[in-house]
Formats: sequence, C-alpha cells, structure tokens
Amino acid sequence: MYQVLYLGKVFRKFKRPGAIVVKVLITGGTGFIGKKLANLLKDKHEVHILDKNPDPESTQTFKTFYFDMSEKHLFDSLDKDYDIVFHLAAQSGGYYSLINPQDDCDWNCKATVNLVEFCLGIKPRKVVFTSSMAVYGNASGVTEESPTNPLSYYGVSKLASENYIKLLKEHSDVTYSIYRLFATYGSDQDLSNLHQGIVSIYLSYAIKDREIPITGRMDRVRCLVHVNDVCSALEMAMNDSQTDNNTYNLLNEEVCTPKIIVNTIAKSMGENIKIIENEGYLGDQTFITGDNTKLKSTGWSPSLNLAQGISEFYSNIEGNNG
Repeated sequence: MYQVLYLGKVFRKFKRPGAIVVKVLITGGTGFIGKKLANLLKDKHEVHILDKNPDPESTQTFKTFYFDMSEKHLFDSLDKDYDIVFHLAAQSGGYYSLINPQDDCDWNCKATVNLVEFCLGIKPRKVVFTSSMAVYGNASGVTEESPTNPLSYYGVSKLASENYIKLLKEHSDVTYSIYRLFATYGSDQDLSNLHQGIVSIYLSYAIKDREIPITGRMDRVRCLVHVNDVCSALEMAMNDSQTDNNTYNLLNEEVCTPKIIVNTIAKSMGENIKIIENEGYLGDQTFITGDNTKLKSTGWSPSLNLAQGISEFYSNIEGNNG
C-alpha cells in the first residue's frame, strides 16, 4: 500500500509583469516527459507534480505529491484549485504490459478513472492527456479517424483511458485535449530501461558495446518525435481553444527503420555500430506511421528531425558523462 508523501514548497515567483499565471498539476511529473514539461512551465506558472516515484531534484523545485494513483483515497491530499491538469502518468511499455497486465490496468485505467473523478470534483479548466500510437496497432499513415486496433494490453489501456478522459466533457464543462504520442525520445531519457524507447535502447547498447541488438523484423517502421516537440505541443494546449475536445497524432512524419536509426546513431557517435538480429515477441507493434496534418493546422510543427534529435540526445549524454 502506498502512502501519501508530500514534499516541497509552494513556489510563487510570479513571474513577469502582466503574465497570466495558472496553477498546473502534472501527473507523471518526475518521468521523462513530465519532468521536461515541468521545467518548461516552471518560470511561467505555478507547477505541482504528482508521481509515485520520488525525485529529489523535483522536490527541491516544485510542490510535489508522491503516491500511487490507483489508490483513489490518496487524491484527497492534492490541492483543489488547479486550472490545468496534465495527465502523463502511466505504465508506458507495451512489453511490460504483456508480462504484467494487472499492473498496466491499475496504473493506466484505474489511475485515469480516479483522476477523472478528481477532476469532476475540482473542475479544472482543462485536462491534457498523453495517449499513444499503440492504440492503432500495425497501420500506415494513420490519421486521428483511422480504426484503432491495439495489439498489447498497453494499447488497450491507453484507448480505454482516452474514453474515460472524454467523459469529462460529457459530465461537466471541463475540456480536454488528447495527444497520441508516437515513439518519443530525447535527452534525459532512461538509458537503463532496455524494454522501452527505441532510440534510447539503441543508444544505450551502442555506447556500451558498439553493437545493437534489434528485436523483431529489420523492416519494421516507426515515426518518432523528439521530447522537446512533445512538450511544445502540450504547452500550446493550455491556452489554445482550437485544441479543446480534440484528439491529435503527435509525431514527426519521417519514416524510420532500425537501420536508419542505427546509422544515424553511428554518425553522431563517429563509430561503426554492429547490428545483431533477435526474434520479436507476440504483441509487438512492427509498423506504425502517422499523419500529423491535424496538429500542424493548430500552428504546431516539429522542430527537430531525426539527425538533429539524436545529435542532441547523444551530446547531452556526453556532456553529463564529461
């Protein structure tokens, strides 16, 4: 059983004259994307973080709450006057979900239901939710209207969570934006997790061994997106009414194969990288490409292509190790 752990202070360094400051809650705020988003917003808004994994750096910077969101009663410890809620917390690995489907259901579906009920009570202006390309299954050029066909428990739980989030608008005046993230990568991603994040997995092996094991088909395809571009889209959603009650694909439309990614990593490192082919696993999403036209119509566009993004990622690793 998780206990509520509240740490940190209320930071009200407001902010610049004339700025509109809102109170923001980020679930999953110590994770890869959540931490980036929190740091992006911290000088403009009052940011609180909810996560089940304590992070000393976040505790020193933000008002932080640490508990398992599948425990409904623990939400009573949160503040009740948030303007914007970003729901990023999740079990986010397709492979893990196939091994531990109950955890996936608790940390995704049950946690999202509890968050929706919390938001129906406090009525923030908007909830912004990060879903996943996993809802589509294997498909090419998907738009937001394409059929959904998840292949993993993770994809199923993300699709269910989208529908829970949509009930906010049906049962209240709370608006939502849903972003279906494609494979997200970038600096500060966890290199020790070798089951999640195609770029971070490949980089981790390349740095350690100068060889990369490729799980599954060599002709598998992905569209990716850099974490900075994810965070810029999420920030836009805070005040852009055209994103209200809409669902978006969030990706760079470059089509990437394992060989393209490995060659780009090798070029950034200035090394020769060996490829080792391994068998895939049941439920693996072997090809998924998408269309970001709808999101680009809001004024968002990706700022980093694959070569730029991997260069940024590797340079950050080298800088931290130097």
